[in-house]
Amino acid sequence: MASSSSAYDDLRASIADDGVDARVEVNQRALIDKILARYASAGAVYRELLQNSNDAEATIAEIVIVTSNNNDTSSHASLSKSTSSVSMSSSIRANGGIGGALPRTPLVTQVTYRNDGLPFRPQDWSRLRKIAEGNPDETKVGAFGVGAYTMFSVCEEPVVVSGMRGEEECMAFLWRGDSLWTRTGKRQQASSSSSPGIVADVDGGHILDDDRNWTSFIMPSRDPYPLPDMVEFGQFLSASLTFTSCLKNIRVYVDRTLVLDVRKTILESHAIVPPRASSWWKNDGAVTSSSTGMFALLGGSRSDNLTSTSVRLTVMLRKGHTPDCLGIHLAAPLLPTVEREAIDFVDAALREYNCELLEICGILMRLVLENAMGRIGTAWEAGRDARDRWEAECEELANEEGVAAPGESKSTNTTISSSLFGFASLMARGVRNTVTEAIKPVQKILGEDDETSELLSPTDDRPLSLEERDAILLMKSFSPRPSTPDSLVGECLARGLGRCLPSSAPPVLTIGGVMRGSEAKLPNLGMEAFGFSNIVRRIMLENAKEYHTLVANVPRLTIDDLIRLLKSKVLEEKLCIRLLKWWPKACRIERSMERCGLQLKEATRYELAKDDDAPSSTAKADDVQLAHVCRLDSILYFTPTYLLELPLPETTFPPSLQKAIGLRTLENDVFRDWFAPLPLDIWCCFISQHPCLVKGIPEGINIQVLAALGKHFDSLNGSVAKRRFVELLSLDNVVIPFDFDDGTPDSSEYQTAIPTELYLPNSDLSAFAGVGVFRKVSKKLTSAGVSDAFLLAMGVRNSISIEFLFLHLDTLRWNTNPKPLIKYLLDADLSPADLSKLRSTQYLPAENDPTRVYAPSELFFKDADLAIFPFIRFLQWPASEGMSKLHRDFLIKLGVMVVPPLQSVMNFMEKQCTNEGRVRDEKVYNAALTFLTQRLGPVGIYEKEYAQWYKSVKFLPCIRQDLETGEVIREIQSPIACYYNPSALIMGFSTLDPQLDTLHVATRTQCNKDPPCSVLIRRLIQITDILKAQMDHFEKYGGNDDVERRKLNNKILSLFDAVFIYLSTRTNDFEKKDILSLDKIAFIPCEIRGKLSFLLPTQIFFKKETSSAETKSEDEHELLTATLFKQIKYNAFLSLVGVKAEPSLQEIFELMLEKPDETLDLLGELQYKAVLQRIASDPPFKQVTKRISSSPFLLGYLVLDEEINGPNEDEAMGNKAQYVLARAEDIHIVDNSFLRRQFPMLVSPMEQTLEEFYNKIGSRYVSEVVKKDFELQGRTYQDTALTRSLAIRLRERRPLLMSPTNSSRPLASDAAMMLDDEHLEIIQVDVILGKYTFEGSSKHLKVTCCCKQPLRGKGILKDSIRTPQMTTLYVTANPDWFDIASAIGALILQRCQLEDSLLLSQLLESPLETLRYRGFPVDRILRPISKPPLEPSPKPVEEATKLSLTTSQPAEATTTVVNDKLPETNASQNGIGEVGFEKILKQMYPHCPSNVIRGLLGTNPTKEKAREVANRLADEFPPPGKITTQKLNATASETDDSTLTSLDDTNPHDAYCKSSRKKKSGLMGKVLRGLHHNAGNGSKRIIQEQPSNSIHTGDSNAPASAERDASTQKSLETMLYQAVQASQSVDCSGVRSPETLLNHLPHGLERGTDGCEVIPAQNIHPYKGPHGNYKSSNGIKVFSTANNNSTIFLNVNFNAVEEFAVIIQRIASVFHLDLKTVAIYFDQNGNTIAFNSNKALYFNLRFFCALHRNKADVAACYSYWYLTFAHELAHNLVTAHNKEHGSFTENIAALYLPDFSKLLSTYLL
Repeated sequence: MASSSSAYDDLRASIADDGVDARVEVNQRALIDKILARYASAGAVYRELLQNSNDAEATIAEIVIVTSNNNDTSSHASLSKSTSSVSMSSSIRANGGIGGALPRTPLVTQVTYRNDGLPFRPQDWSRLRKIAEGNPDETKVGAFGVGAYTMFSVCEEPVVVSGMRGEEECMAFLWRGDSLWTRTGKRQQASSSSSPGIVADVDGGHILDDDRNWTSFIMPSRDPYPLPDMVEFGQFLSASLTFTSCLKNIRVYVDRTLVLDVRKTILESHAIVPPRASSWWKNDGAVTSSSTGMFALLGGSRSDNLTSTSVRLTVMLRKGHTPDCLGIHLAAPLLPTVEREAIDFVDAALREYNCELLEICGILMRLVLENAMGRIGTAWEAGRDARDRWEAECEELANEEGVAAPGESKSTNTTISSSLFGFASLMARGVRNTVTEAIKPVQKILGEDDETSELLSPTDDRPLSLEERDAILLMKSFSPRPSTPDSLVGECLARGLGRCLPSSAPPVLTIGGVMRGSEAKLPNLGMEAFGFSNIVRRIMLENAKEYHTLVANVPRLTIDDLIRLLKSKVLEEKLCIRLLKWWPKACRIERSMERCGLQLKEATRYELAKDDDAPSSTAKADDVQLAHVCRLDSILYFTPTYLLELPLPETTFPPSLQKAIGLRTLENDVFRDWFAPLPLDIWCCFISQHPCLVKGIPEGINIQVLAALGKHFDSLNGSVAKRRFVELLSLDNVVIPFDFDDGTPDSSEYQTAIPTELYLPNSDLSAFAGVGVFRKVSKKLTSAGVSDAFLLAMGVRNSISIEFLFLHLDTLRWNTNPKPLIKYLLDADLSPADLSKLRSTQYLPAENDPTRVYAPSELFFKDADLAIFPFIRFLQWPASEGMSKLHRDFLIKLGVMVVPPLQSVMNFMEKQCTNEGRVRDEKVYNAALTFLTQRLGPVGIYEKEYAQWYKSVKFLPCIRQDLETGEVIREIQSPIACYYNPSALIMGFSTLDPQLDTLHVATRTQCNKDPPCSVLIRRLIQITDILKAQMDHFEKYGGNDDVERRKLNNKILSLFDAVFIYLSTRTNDFEKKDILSLDKIAFIPCEIRGKLSFLLPTQIFFKKETSSAETKSEDEHELLTATLFKQIKYNAFLSLVGVKAEPSLQEIFELMLEKPDETLDLLGELQYKAVLQRIASDPPFKQVTKRISSSPFLLGYLVLDEEINGPNEDEAMGNKAQYVLARAEDIHIVDNSFLRRQFPMLVSPMEQTLEEFYNKIGSRYVSEVVKKDFELQGRTYQDTALTRSLAIRLRERRPLLMSPTNSSRPLASDAAMMLDDEHLEIIQVDVILGKYTFEGSSKHLKVTCCCKQPLRGKGILKDSIRTPQMTTLYVTANPDWFDIASAIGALILQRCQLEDSLLLSQLLESPLETLRYRGFPVDRILRPISKPPLEPSPKPVEEATKLSLTTSQPAEATTTVVNDKLPETNASQNGIGEVGFEKILKQMYPHCPSNVIRGLLGTNPTKEKAREVANRLADEFPPPGKITTQKLNATASETDDSTLTSLDDTNPHDAYCKSSRKKKSGLMGKVLRGLHHNAGNGSKRIIQEQPSNSIHTGDSNAPASAERDASTQKSLETMLYQAVQASQSVDCSGVRSPETLLNHLPHGLERGTDGCEVIPAQNIHPYKGPHGNYKSSNGIKVFSTANNNSTIFLNVNFNAVEEFAVIIQRIASVFHLDLKTVAIYFDQNGNTIAFNSNKALYFNLRFFCALHRNKADVAACYSYWYLTFAHELAHNLVTAHNKEHGSFTENIAALYLPDFSKLLSTYLL
């Protein structure tokens, strides 16, 4: 701290003497604009000027506004000439509002504000010139000194005039740029009329007092603005005037006219006593302090111990300061902000202070509210009698139309009464105190009629009383209104308002008086009309809605409130009617109330006024009426209109009440649980016991009741309903009036009788005159509308009784002619009992039988069709007269039959069919069958009965074929046991006789066309069993007769052919459950070697129809099926039960497992091997079972010739080997040909698919079963040239050898130590003998290298740390790199395979540049280490030291590429300058000019730069064939001059390598040659690119950490792996894309017709292929171009597709790609080898056929397509063929190279 202070003092001192002073300037215009931003509220300039006037002790202030209409005198005509003052307690009175008086809104051009306060003093003029100096007088309102500058908000250059009268001074503000200036001077004398601030004789109004001293502020408008609304402006001025102590009057002039005159009058104050708690333990008293106690309301006199700096505000003072006085004492000075409305809540201290102050104000507001409402409540109670009298007068005049209710007139005077005082009066100034005198009618809102409006919004005509007006204005004053931008102001006020009386809601005025808001209720949906005493009048609510809903939080009336009221009150009849009318309309608006409907009904009680006696017109008005109290829940029904005048049950509405309510109202859905229409059944039960029906009195009611019952009876539909209705009446008690039969009623008495004793009035009984006396129903009932049908239903008779009729049968003659009898009965009204007796009595004659009479049910109508039946008796009827339809229908009603019963017909036919001993009468039978079928069918009279009972009766003639003999048999069957399809005869089913009309008979008799499917299956099994039994019988008793056997076989085969043909017609009818029983039954006959056998569906297959378009593969498959399995012709039924078109691979595999030797004999070795290939490509099992692994079904080859020197080892082995069938564990897979040649063993076929399959089954690799051991012979030598060279090579290549990308197998845990110099020693030995052991046999061979190491985990314990023991590597003279690599691999890998040894040998043997070119990430793995600086100009070494371990190649045949011989950092650091690099490159490329090399290198070149130049020159200037190795580094590891692998001359990059170099032999040579194979022009897209390594070593001298290198490499490998695995599925519909040209090419790359940047167009389509699935055998999709030649080529050469698919599948497995992402296509015209479309890979078959098919160099083929994969996969990351694409291609190839090497060694060696 001391040092900092000292530095500060030094700096101040250094500029104290020599520094230059400059004044800080202020942009005054910008400063004032920022000040005005703090005064953003409207009217801020007037508020500040009013406060300044109050500080100047002014009593009057005037605002003179000049507008654009100043010269328009007509605009003043509407202004009032009266300027009478207005009390502070009233609103502004300005002739209905000045805002709307002007014809158009004028613009303010100038405002002059003036006050009569103290004139400006010199210090005041000085302070006016200064900004923010403030007012030192703490008694004044202003504190910051910036309020006067609000004038600039409306004026650009205001003028201030002040001083004694006649001596005024004037100050004008002037702007000069952004600086504000003032100019002060004496005011020139002028007439008062010309003074800008004086209005002389304003239209006869106020005249300015000349003796006053005025201070004026003249403000011309910067931009004219609209004249403010005078009402709002007056409210603003009134509110501002409230807080001024001196200022009492404000006048506003507009264009010389006085429009506002606001005066303040201080009313008498009243004391407020805060409510005290009712007891010391209750918290119901008033809280008089803020939350933290900063402020408190203190009772009593003022405190004297306040500090002089505090401000005390005492509200509502009284003389003497009695103890009940209430005041607020501020314990701290007021801290106002710049703007009074913007209370400061930012500063923490001010925030707390102002919040507490606002909260105590809220407490004070609550106390004022409570006191004022209490006073209003007292006045309300005093006026209760007057209100009661008014209501009584209104009730008397309610029915007089046009008479107004007495009371107060609806005056518009809204003056607030003196009951409001103090703070409430203050709050009322901000309220628009226009009191709403009426409420909008409800019908205008709901769109209903007047009745609905009155029900939902009851009429309240009583005008507002004075107390109600005061309450409205008071509640409006305390309604929440936003006053400031910060909501915290309102929150603090509300918190204080609520804390004052927390347990009591604010008071409201109800019709019952003032009460708490929680106890009062707001009107809701007209519920208030039912007599609530705590309801708020609707007009009160509309005038102070915010107070009632937000402040007092008065709840609305609910249905629960109404239910509680009705439980304690009995409604008058008119209120009950209102309730029932109101309920549907209220529920329409508030649906939730319906749930309380039943509770409301239960709670409702009402009274009915009823006289003791009948009503009389002479009754006096003061007669006492008895009140009859009823419960609404006792009423259950409302009555139909036509029953209202009749006797009704007690559970119905009284008629008067129902008429008043209205039937339409009671039928509303809301009353569905309340009332229901009176059911006529209930009323009938009631009325049948009523005297009007039992006794028939009174007469009029009796007839009305019968008329009502008859009317209802006639309205019923159906006889059942009418019968049930009549049964409700007690007919034994009901009486009906009657007349005598002569038509003259006995007038002396009203006579009645029961219905059964009476007859209809119009009954004709003349035929029975003199027999008896008959009474008829009175004609009064007919006149009343009672129908004859109703009378008949009640029991009234229309004719004489049947007993009377049968009593006189002997006197009438109708035994031979029944027509007269039928006619009488038809006219008579017979009861059901009469009809029943007529049906059972025998009284009708039969034709040709005069001996007796019959009952109607025993006779039939005459019909010729019935003559065939001997049991028929016809009714005798006069043939000459005929029978009318009326007579016929009546006879049918009596029981005469039209057709015989079905039972009789069926008995007759069954008897005809079963006549034994005599021939059936076919004519009679056929006629009977025709008669029956004509009356069956959908509309037949026998249909229902027949279908229920007679379908199993045997009466149909049928034929059936015997299954054993084939004979056709005739028989009788039932409809359910026969069929009408003649084809069913072949299976032994009964079919209808073909001589019949089979379709018609079958349709009518419901005979099925075919047997059910389940029956067919059972019959098929039965036929099979019968024929098997016949065959067994034949073999047992006549098996030597070949001719008979042939006949039997042909018979059975012919029968089953017909059966299967018939069953095939029913294929669509079978369900799976029907054919399940055939799965394990052999029912298909097949002739095998002359014998007939029955086979299962799974044992037989369909013959394939021959076609000329069949391919070779299809023929082979058909031949395979025909060889192994039995075939038959196609049949749809057999296909349904499981016979397949061809055997599946699973079935072939099962056959091979069960009968491997038999299968091999049938197929032969080649076809058997082909089947194994199919099984291996798609194994038909999920897991290898013990049955599979132990079955000897695999082909194993035993090689006989140990020495094979042919060009193709596999082909030679096939010629020299014998094959046998063996188990998987007995066969070995050749992964090392050397070890295989050492011992005789059974080996698998050398094909990848079969080898993988054999391995999966359980075969092991040769390398796993042959054990190795090594023995040292001769002397050992240490530290020889050979061992030193080898140690140097191992030290140099150790990172490459340890790279995880070299092998898919993991490294050993101590692999890093194994190659460390401290743990590895190299010893030269004379001879190393290798011992190879296999199954007890062993061989010894010489090798050139081996290693001896201790057991893993063992070591030397040193200093408590176990270190590995020394590992020894033994080598002989002239060692083989492969032997060295095998030994090294055994050290660093957990398990070293052949491909690992091959790869490691290449890493050790090949120069680094060769490895780099072949794709190895040399630069990433071998990060060069900085070397100490060398001499500036070292001489290049002309010749390198040879390693003794190299082969015998001559030194001149080797060369070293510049890559790994260049220094790591820049040339100045490693001693190789620009000249050194130039010399080296000049020696490598002598044809390149030196200036070109220097230009490419540039100044101070680095190793990377030199390498880039060398690679670039390699393309343009191929070096000579022999170049002496150049030594570029001093490190011994870079003295390597080992021989480079010979490269293919066709590769452009290796064009400088000449054929004189010795070609490397062995597998890796083939691999590398394959990697660089050139396919000519067609391969330019992939092969002709020269990828450059995009990853370079850095230039930093500090060695990079191993962890960072590993992390970088892992990140790159992860990115590449994800890009490869992002490959997408091939589009099954093909590829159609136009030719695309990439416009942005890399530097130096030209686009031409042969350039790789021309993306050719593709148009390929799916090729179906021989498999029919558009795929190869292993599932790779196949495509062809649109021309026919491509399709023809694929048809002929699909075997090439299969071969190419195997290669693609194997290489795809290297990259872990799904076969769905690759495809094969054939394009004979394009030059594209392969392409990437939407991350799916497509390979052209044409290049495979041209380059690799039928070629010996298989390794070259795999290498070629491996790099093709890498190239196309790189397009998942980069589209163009640029440097990045080349880098990604190299890295992808390097990443998957270990897996690719494994592929080569596993399947190709």
